Amino acid sequence: MIGVFFNRALSCVIVYAVSSMVAQSTLALEPRNLRAGPVYIAPTLKVAARYVDNLFRLDNDEKNTWITEYTPKLLTWLQDGTNTYSLSYELEDSHYASSHDDDFTDHRANLDLHHEFNIRNVMNVSGEYYDGHEERGTGLSEGEISQIIDEPVEYESTRIGGDYTYGNRLSRGRLELAARTVSYEYKNFRDFTRFRDRDADTYSATFFWKIGSRTDALLEARAINNDYDRDDPLNPAGSLDSDEMNYLLGLTWDATARTTGSVKLGVYDREYDSSGRSDDDGFQWEVDVTWKPRTYSSVNVITRRVSQETNGLGDFIDTSEYAVAWDHAWTLRSKTRLSFLVGDDDYSGADRSDDRFKAEAGFSHEMRRWLDLGFGYRFEKRDSNARFLGESLDYTQNMFFVEATLSL
Repeated sequence: MIGVFFNRALSCVIVYAVSSMVAQSTLALEPRNLRAGPVYIAPTLKVAARYVDNLFRLDNDEKNTWITEYTPKLLTWLQDGTNTYSLSYELEDSHYASSHDDDFTDHRANLDLHHEFNIRNVMNVSGEYYDGHEERGTGLSEGEISQIIDEPVEYESTRIGGDYTYGNRLSRGRLELAARTVSYEYKNFRDFTRFRDRDADTYSATFFWKIGSRTDALLEARAINNDYDRDDPLNPAGSLDSDEMNYLLGLTWDATARTTGSVKLGVYDREYDSSGRSDDDGFQWEVDVTWKPRTYSSVNVITRRVSQETNGLGDFIDTSEYAVAWDHAWTLRSKTRLSFLVGDDDYSGADRSDDRFKAEAGFSHEMRRWLDLGFGYRFEKRDSNARFLGESLDYTQNMFFVEATLSL
Protein backbone atom coordinates (compact mmCIF):
# COMPACT_ATOMS: atom_id res chain seq x y z
CA MET A 1 0.00 0.00 0.00
CA ILE A 2 2.81 2.41 0.89
CA GLY A 3 4.67 1.57 -2.31
CA VAL A 4 1.54 2.21 -4.37
CA PHE A 5 1.05 5.56 -2.63
CA PHE A 6 4.64 6.67 -3.34
CA ASN A 7 4.44 5.55 -6.96
CA ARG A 8 1.24 7.56 -7.43
CA ALA A 9 2.82 10.54 -5.68
CA LEU A 10 5.86 10.32 -7.94
CA SER A 11 3.64 10.17 -11.04
CA CYS A 12 1.62 13.19 -9.88
CA VAL A 13 4.77 15.21 -9.19
CA ILE A 14 6.24 14.43 -12.62
CA VAL A 15 2.98 15.16 -14.46
CA TYR A 16 2.56 18.43 -12.56
CA ALA A 17 6.18 19.43 -13.23
CA VAL A 18 5.93 18.74 -16.95
CA SER A 19 2.67 20.73 -17.12
CA SER A 20 4.25 23.63 -15.26
CA MET A 21 7.15 23.71 -17.68
CA VAL A 22 4.75 24.76 -20.39
CA ALA A 23 3.04 27.38 -18.21
CA GLN A 24 4.62 30.70 -17.29
CA SER A 25 6.28 30.97 -13.88
CA THR A 26 8.24 33.74 -12.25
CA LEU A 27 9.46 31.89 -9.17
CA ALA A 28 12.92 30.37 -8.87
CA LEU A 29 13.96 27.60 -6.50
CA GLU A 30 14.47 29.05 -3.03
CA PRO A 31 13.95 26.44 -0.32
CA ARG A 32 12.19 27.86 2.72
CA ASN A 33 14.09 27.02 5.89
CA LEU A 34 12.52 26.39 9.25
CA ARG A 35 14.05 28.08 12.28
CA ALA A 36 14.19 26.97 15.90
CA GLY A 37 16.02 29.70 17.79
CA PRO A 38 19.53 30.01 16.29
CA VAL A 39 19.19 26.67 14.43
CA TYR A 40 18.06 26.47 10.79
CA ILE A 41 16.34 23.37 9.42
CA ALA A 42 15.97 22.51 5.72
CA PRO A 43 14.04 19.34 4.82
CA THR A 44 14.00 18.12 1.20
CA LEU A 45 12.60 15.12 -0.64
CA LYS A 46 13.91 13.68 -3.90
CA VAL A 47 11.83 11.17 -5.86
CA ALA A 48 13.10 9.46 -8.99
CA ALA A 49 12.20 6.81 -11.53
CA ARG A 50 14.98 5.04 -13.41
CA TYR A 51 15.08 2.42 -16.14
CA VAL A 52 18.18 0.21 -16.37
CA ASP A 53 18.78 -2.30 -19.17
CA ASN A 54 21.63 -4.27 -17.50
CA LEU A 55 21.07 -4.23 -13.75
CA PHE A 56 23.93 -6.57 -12.77
CA ARG A 57 26.46 -5.24 -15.33
CA LEU A 58 26.91 -8.60 -17.10
CA ASP A 59 28.28 -9.44 -20.53
CA ASN A 60 25.21 -11.63 -21.20
CA ASP A 61 21.94 -12.60 -19.49
CA GLU A 62 21.20 -8.90 -19.07
CA LYS A 63 18.31 -7.99 -16.78
CA ASN A 64 16.29 -4.80 -17.15
CA THR A 65 14.12 -3.16 -14.52
CA TRP A 66 12.40 0.00 -13.40
CA ILE A 67 13.66 1.50 -10.14
CA THR A 68 11.83 3.97 -7.93
CA GLU A 69 13.84 5.96 -5.38
CA TYR A 70 12.75 8.11 -2.45
CA THR A 71 15.40 10.20 -0.71
CA PRO A 72 14.31 12.42 2.17
CA LYS A 73 17.05 14.59 3.67
CA LEU A 74 17.16 16.80 6.73
CA LEU A 75 19.87 19.46 7.03
CA THR A 76 20.30 21.52 10.19
CA TRP A 77 22.92 24.18 10.82
CA LEU A 78 23.93 26.90 13.22
CA GLN A 79 25.65 30.06 11.98
CA ASP A 80 27.75 31.96 14.49
CA GLY A 81 29.48 34.76 12.64
CA THR A 82 32.09 33.10 10.39
CA ASN A 83 31.66 29.77 12.19
CA THR A 84 29.26 27.13 10.90
CA TYR A 85 28.12 23.90 12.55
CA SER A 86 25.91 21.56 10.51
CA LEU A 87 24.31 18.14 10.88
CA SER A 88 22.48 16.23 8.16
CA TYR A 89 20.67 12.92 7.79
CA GLU A 90 19.67 11.26 4.53
CA LEU A 91 17.67 8.10 3.87
CA GLU A 92 17.63 6.47 0.43
CA ASP A 93 14.90 3.90 -0.18
CA SER A 94 14.88 2.11 -3.56
CA HIS A 95 12.54 -0.49 -5.05
CA TYR A 96 13.31 -2.66 -8.10
CA ALA A 97 10.23 -3.66 -10.07
CA SER A 98 11.81 -6.81 -11.55
CA SER A 99 14.26 -7.71 -8.77
CA HIS A 100 12.87 -7.20 -5.28
CA ASP A 101 15.91 -8.94 -3.78
CA ASP A 102 17.84 -5.78 -4.64
CA ASP A 103 15.52 -3.41 -2.77
CA PHE A 104 17.47 -1.44 -0.17
CA THR A 105 17.30 1.31 2.42
CA ASP A 106 20.52 3.21 3.09
CA HIS A 107 21.23 5.71 5.86
CA ARG A 108 23.82 8.50 5.91
CA ALA A 109 24.55 11.02 8.67
CA ASN A 110 27.10 13.86 8.42
CA LEU A 111 28.54 16.30 10.92
CA ASP A 112 30.60 19.30 9.75
CA LEU A 113 32.19 22.02 11.86
CA HIS A 114 33.95 25.12 10.54
CA HIS A 115 35.57 27.26 13.19
CA GLU A 116 37.73 30.35 12.69
CA PHE A 117 39.71 31.20 15.81
CA ASN A 118 40.95 34.29 14.01
CA ILE A 119 41.88 35.31 10.47
CA ARG A 120 45.04 33.16 10.54
CA ASN A 121 43.82 30.08 12.41
CA VAL A 122 40.99 28.00 10.91
CA MET A 123 39.84 24.48 11.75
CA ASN A 124 37.41 22.09 10.03
CA VAL A 125 36.12 18.86 11.56
CA SER A 126 33.86 16.36 9.80
CA GLY A 127 32.35 12.98 10.47
CA GLU A 128 30.18 10.59 8.51
CA TYR A 129 28.32 7.38 9.26
CA TYR A 130 27.04 5.35 6.31
CA ASP A 131 24.92 2.20 6.55
CA GLY A 132 24.62 1.13 2.95
CA HIS A 133 25.40 -1.35 0.23
CA GLU A 134 27.18 -2.08 -3.03
CA GLU A 135 24.92 -2.71 -6.02
CA ARG A 136 25.13 -6.27 -7.29
CA GLY A 137 27.63 -6.29 -10.13
CA THR A 138 29.93 -3.73 -8.48
CA GLY A 139 32.65 -3.84 -5.85
CA LEU A 140 32.98 -7.30 -4.31
CA SER A 141 30.23 -8.80 -6.49
CA GLU A 142 31.48 -8.09 -10.00
CA GLY A 143 30.57 -10.39 -12.87
CA GLU A 144 29.04 -13.79 -12.14
CA ILE A 145 29.31 -13.29 -8.37
CA SER A 146 26.23 -11.08 -8.72
CA GLN A 147 24.33 -14.20 -9.81
CA ILE A 148 25.68 -16.40 -7.02
CA ILE A 149 24.63 -14.09 -4.19
CA ASP A 150 20.94 -13.31 -3.69
CA GLU A 151 21.12 -9.71 -2.43
CA PRO A 152 23.49 -6.71 -2.47
CA VAL A 153 26.63 -6.70 -0.34
CA GLU A 154 25.96 -4.55 2.74
CA TYR A 155 28.51 -2.63 4.79
CA GLU A 156 28.98 0.15 7.29
CA SER A 157 31.59 2.87 7.03
CA THR A 158 32.61 5.53 9.52
CA ARG A 159 34.73 8.54 8.61
CA ILE A 160 36.24 11.06 11.00
CA GLY A 161 38.62 13.77 9.89
CA GLY A 162 39.69 17.35 10.12
CA ASP A 163 42.18 19.96 9.02
CA TYR A 164 43.86 22.99 10.53
CA THR A 165 45.19 25.93 8.55
CA TYR A 166 47.70 28.47 9.82
CA GLY A 167 47.68 31.54 7.61
CA ASN A 168 45.22 32.56 4.90
CA ARG A 169 45.07 33.22 1.17
CA LEU A 170 46.52 36.71 1.67
CA SER A 171 49.53 35.38 3.60
CA ARG A 172 52.88 34.97 1.92
CA GLY A 173 52.83 31.38 3.12
CA ARG A 174 50.35 29.11 4.86
CA LEU A 175 50.36 25.59 6.27
CA GLU A 176 47.52 23.07 6.22
CA LEU A 177 47.59 19.92 8.35
CA ALA A 178 44.95 17.23 7.86
CA ALA A 179 44.08 13.80 9.22
CA ARG A 180 41.33 11.31 8.40
CA THR A 181 40.41 7.78 9.42
CA VAL A 182 37.87 5.62 7.61
CA SER A 183 36.66 2.18 8.70
CA TYR A 184 34.78 -0.37 6.62
CA GLU A 185 32.87 -3.33 8.04
CA TYR A 186 30.85 -5.66 5.84
CA LYS A 187 27.62 -7.11 7.22
CA ASN A 188 26.65 -10.11 5.05
CA PHE A 189 28.30 -12.89 3.01
CA ARG A 190 30.95 -13.07 5.70
CA ASP A 191 32.61 -16.11 4.13
CA PHE A 192 34.43 -13.73 1.81
CA THR A 193 33.58 -10.17 2.90
CA ARG A 194 35.22 -10.55 6.32
CA PHE A 195 38.61 -10.32 4.62
CA ARG A 196 37.71 -6.81 3.35
CA ASP A 197 37.03 -5.22 6.75
CA ARG A 198 39.69 -2.56 7.20
CA ASP A 199 40.75 0.83 8.54
CA ALA A 200 42.40 3.47 6.36
CA ASP A 201 44.28 6.34 8.00
CA THR A 202 45.50 9.35 6.03
CA TYR A 203 47.75 12.16 7.27
CA SER A 204 48.90 15.10 5.15
CA ALA A 205 50.79 18.36 5.37
CA THR A 206 50.59 21.00 2.64
CA PHE A 207 52.64 24.17 2.47
CA PHE A 208 51.43 26.99 0.20
CA TRP A 209 53.68 29.82 -1.00
CA LYS A 210 52.19 32.82 -2.78
CA ILE A 211 53.74 33.49 -6.19
CA GLY A 212 51.00 35.78 -7.55
CA SER A 213 48.01 37.77 -6.39
CA ARG A 214 45.77 34.70 -6.75
CA THR A 215 48.26 31.91 -7.36
CA ASP A 216 50.12 29.71 -4.87
CA ALA A 217 52.77 27.07 -5.30
CA LEU A 218 52.36 24.06 -3.02
CA LEU A 219 54.35 21.20 -1.57
CA GLU A 220 52.41 18.27 -0.10
CA ALA A 221 53.33 15.08 1.73
CA ARG A 222 50.68 12.46 2.40
CA ALA A 223 50.89 9.21 4.38
CA ILE A 224 48.28 6.44 3.99
CA ASN A 225 48.04 3.34 6.16
CA ASN A 226 45.70 0.46 5.26
CA ASP A 227 45.11 -2.03 8.07
CA TYR A 228 42.92 -5.10 7.38
CA ASP A 229 41.20 -6.82 10.28
CA ARG A 230 42.14 -10.33 9.14
CA ASP A 231 44.08 -12.15 6.43
CA ASP A 232 42.66 -14.65 3.97
CA PRO A 233 44.34 -17.98 4.87
CA LEU A 234 43.70 -19.28 1.34
CA ASN A 235 45.63 -16.43 -0.28
CA PRO A 236 49.34 -17.33 -0.46
CA ALA A 237 50.31 -13.66 -0.97
CA GLY A 238 49.45 -12.91 2.64
CA SER A 239 48.29 -9.70 4.28
CA LEU A 240 47.01 -6.69 2.31
CA ASP A 241 48.23 -4.31 5.04
CA SER A 242 50.25 -1.52 3.44
CA ASP A 243 51.82 1.90 3.93
CA GLU A 244 51.89 4.46 1.14
CA MET A 245 53.61 7.82 0.81
CA ASN A 246 52.66 10.53 -1.69
CA TYR A 247 54.94 13.47 -2.49
CA LEU A 248 53.41 16.22 -4.64
CA LEU A 249 54.39 19.58 -6.09
CA GLY A 250 51.91 21.89 -7.74
CA LEU A 251 50.00 25.10 -8.23
CA THR A 252 46.61 26.32 -7.05
CA TRP A 253 44.87 29.45 -8.27
CA ASP A 254 41.57 31.24 -7.87
CA ALA A 255 39.61 33.07 -10.58
CA THR A 256 42.64 33.77 -12.76
CA ALA A 257 41.82 34.35 -16.44
CA ARG A 258 38.36 32.85 -15.80
CA THR A 259 39.82 29.64 -14.39
CA THR A 260 40.05 28.18 -10.91
CA GLY A 261 41.84 25.00 -9.99
CA SER A 262 44.86 23.07 -8.87
CA VAL A 263 47.52 20.91 -10.47
CA LYS A 264 49.61 18.45 -8.43
CA LEU A 265 52.38 16.24 -9.79
CA GLY A 266 54.49 13.80 -7.84
CA VAL A 267 55.24 10.20 -6.94
CA TYR A 268 53.77 7.47 -4.75
CA ASP A 269 55.56 4.68 -2.90
CA ARG A 270 53.51 1.72 -1.60
CA GLU A 271 55.00 -0.95 0.65
CA TYR A 272 53.33 -4.12 1.96
CA ASP A 273 53.81 -5.82 5.30
CA SER A 274 53.74 -9.18 3.53
CA SER A 275 56.81 -10.29 1.59
CA GLY A 276 54.44 -12.19 -0.70
CA ARG A 277 53.20 -8.94 -2.24
CA SER A 278 55.17 -6.63 -4.51
CA ASP A 279 55.95 -3.10 -3.36
CA ASP A 280 55.35 -0.48 -5.99
CA ASP A 281 56.08 3.16 -6.80
CA GLY A 282 55.36 5.44 -9.71
CA PHE A 283 54.28 8.77 -11.13
CA GLN A 284 51.14 10.39 -9.70
CA TRP A 285 49.01 13.38 -10.63
CA GLU A 286 45.87 15.16 -9.42
CA VAL A 287 44.36 17.90 -11.61
CA ASP A 288 41.10 19.78 -11.00
CA VAL A 289 40.49 22.86 -13.19
CA THR A 290 37.29 24.81 -13.84
CA TRP A 291 37.01 27.20 -16.79
CA LYS A 292 34.13 29.69 -16.99
CA PRO A 293 33.92 31.23 -20.47
CA ARG A 294 30.65 32.87 -19.36
CA THR A 295 29.07 33.52 -15.98
CA TYR A 296 26.36 31.00 -16.89
CA SER A 297 28.62 28.32 -18.35
CA SER A 298 31.50 26.30 -16.90
CA VAL A 299 33.72 23.41 -17.90
CA ASN A 300 35.34 21.26 -15.22
CA VAL A 301 38.30 18.97 -16.03
CA ILE A 302 39.47 16.39 -13.49
CA THR A 303 42.21 13.85 -14.06
CA ARG A 304 44.18 11.75 -11.62
CA ARG A 305 46.42 8.75 -11.22
CA VAL A 306 46.10 7.00 -7.86
CA SER A 307 46.58 3.58 -6.30
CA GLN A 308 43.37 2.13 -4.86
CA GLU A 309 42.58 -0.87 -2.69
CA THR A 310 41.75 -4.00 -4.65
CA ASN A 311 38.24 -5.41 -4.67
CA GLY A 312 39.51 -8.98 -4.47
CA LEU A 313 42.13 -9.57 -7.17
CA GLY A 314 45.82 -8.70 -7.02
CA ASP A 315 47.54 -6.32 -4.63
CA PHE A 316 46.06 -2.93 -5.56
CA ILE A 317 44.47 -1.09 -8.50
CA ASP A 318 46.59 1.40 -10.44
CA THR A 319 43.89 3.81 -11.64
CA SER A 320 44.08 6.60 -14.20
CA GLU A 321 40.99 8.72 -14.87
CA TYR A 322 40.13 11.61 -17.18
CA ALA A 323 36.80 13.40 -16.71
CA VAL A 324 35.20 16.51 -18.17
CA ALA A 325 31.82 18.06 -17.34
CA TRP A 326 30.04 20.99 -19.00
CA ASP A 327 27.34 22.87 -17.06
CA HIS A 328 25.34 25.47 -18.95
CA ALA A 329 22.41 27.62 -17.78
CA TRP A 330 20.20 28.33 -20.79
CA THR A 331 17.83 30.50 -18.77
CA LEU A 332 17.63 31.63 -15.16
CA ARG A 333 15.80 28.40 -14.31
CA SER A 334 16.92 25.83 -16.91
CA LYS A 335 20.32 24.20 -17.18
CA THR A 336 22.00 21.17 -18.70
CA ARG A 337 24.95 19.03 -17.72
CA LEU A 338 27.06 16.89 -20.05
CA SER A 339 29.88 14.75 -18.65
CA PHE A 340 32.35 12.12 -19.83
CA LEU A 341 34.79 9.89 -17.95
CA VAL A 342 37.50 7.60 -19.29
CA GLY A 343 39.30 5.33 -16.85
CA ASP A 344 41.99 2.68 -16.91
CA ASP A 345 42.44 0.16 -14.06
CA ASP A 346 45.52 -2.07 -13.91
CA TYR A 347 45.47 -4.70 -11.16
CA SER A 348 48.97 -4.97 -9.72
CA GLY A 349 49.94 -8.58 -9.03
CA ALA A 350 47.20 -9.96 -11.30
CA ASP A 351 46.57 -10.35 -15.01
CA ARG A 352 43.69 -7.93 -15.22
CA SER A 353 43.31 -4.60 -16.97
CA ASP A 354 40.03 -2.70 -17.41
CA ASP A 355 39.07 0.20 -19.67
CA ARG A 356 36.05 2.17 -18.44
CA PHE A 357 33.87 4.77 -20.12
CA LYS A 358 30.91 6.72 -18.76
CA ALA A 359 28.81 9.45 -20.34
CA GLU A 360 25.82 11.31 -18.92
CA ALA A 361 23.50 14.03 -20.19
CA GLY A 362 20.96 15.72 -17.95
CA PHE A 363 18.46 18.58 -17.93
CA SER A 364 17.03 20.31 -14.86
CA HIS A 365 14.43 23.02 -14.52
CA GLU A 366 13.35 25.07 -11.51
CA MET A 367 9.58 24.69 -11.75
CA ARG A 368 8.66 26.56 -8.59
CA ARG A 369 10.47 27.92 -5.57
CA TRP A 370 9.93 24.53 -3.94
CA LEU A 371 10.20 22.15 -6.92
CA ASP A 372 12.94 21.09 -9.34
CA LEU A 373 12.49 18.61 -12.20
CA GLY A 374 15.26 16.76 -13.96
CA PHE A 375 15.69 13.99 -16.50
CA GLY A 376 18.58 12.44 -18.34
CA TYR A 377 20.49 9.50 -19.75
CA ARG A 378 23.60 7.64 -18.56
CA PHE A 379 25.82 5.16 -20.41
CA GLU A 380 28.48 2.90 -18.88
CA LYS A 381 30.91 0.52 -20.56
CA ARG A 382 33.78 -1.67 -19.38
CA ASP A 383 36.23 -3.71 -21.44
CA SER A 384 38.30 -6.16 -19.40
CA ASN A 385 40.82 -8.84 -20.29
CA ALA A 386 39.81 -10.83 -17.19
CA ARG A 387 37.25 -13.60 -16.85
CA PHE A 388 35.47 -15.05 -13.81
CA LEU A 389 33.98 -18.56 -13.84
CA GLY A 390 34.61 -18.56 -17.57
CA GLU A 391 32.55 -15.42 -18.16
CA SER A 392 33.84 -12.07 -19.40
CA LEU A 393 33.77 -9.01 -17.13
CA ASP A 394 32.86 -6.79 -20.09
CA TYR A 395 29.53 -4.98 -19.92
CA THR A 396 27.50 -2.06 -21.22
CA GLN A 397 24.66 -0.40 -19.33
CA ASN A 398 22.08 2.21 -20.34
CA MET A 399 20.01 4.16 -17.83
CA PHE A 400 17.19 6.66 -18.33
CA PHE A 401 15.92 8.67 -15.39
CA VAL A 402 13.47 11.38 -14.33
CA GLU A 403 13.58 12.96 -10.90
CA ALA A 404 11.98 15.68 -8.83
CA THR A 405 13.31 17.48 -5.74
CA LEU A 406 10.86 19.13 -3.35
CA SER A 407 11.40 21.50 -0.45
CA LEU A 408 9.23 23.61 1.85
